[in-house]
Amino acid sequence: MEKAIKRAIKMRFQTKIAHGDHTESYEFTTRGELYHKGNNDYLRFEESLSETDTVQTTMKWNGRELMLIRQGVILMRQAFVSGEKTVGRYVTPEASWETTATTDKVFVQWPSGKQKGSIQLSYQFALQGQDTGVHQVRLTLEEDTTK
Repeated sequence: MEKAIKRAIKMRFQTKIAHGDHTESYEFTTRGELYHKGNNDYLRFEESLSETDTVQTTMKWNGRELMLIRQGVILMRQAFVSGEKTVGRYVTPEASWETTATTDKVFVQWPSGKQKGSIQLSYQFALQGQDTGVHQVRLTLEEDTTK
């Protein structure tokens, strides 16, 4: 079995959610790691939700499907496939909800050499059948050479 070679990554995570005439945006920067295992590429990073709550986030890409896996105070599993509706799950300490994502676009380009990479997602999201709007997610990735 081949050992996965991990590369340190600096990333900027941006989200815009449009729901009716209301738009929410947030962004953060963090560090993570990128590695290849089997037929999949993985991006792992930690999200800080508050002073004490963090979530370990993994994005798994097989060339067609981008799987989002969040573990910590929030548990979430959601697949994104261009042109398809997928079912997932969102779990907090208080409740568990079914999620659906109707994905318009999935674009994944990993950083190589001096080039930056990016992940772009656009999808209609619903939590327990309730529409939460159109989500646009953009991650800008670049190899972290400061180690």
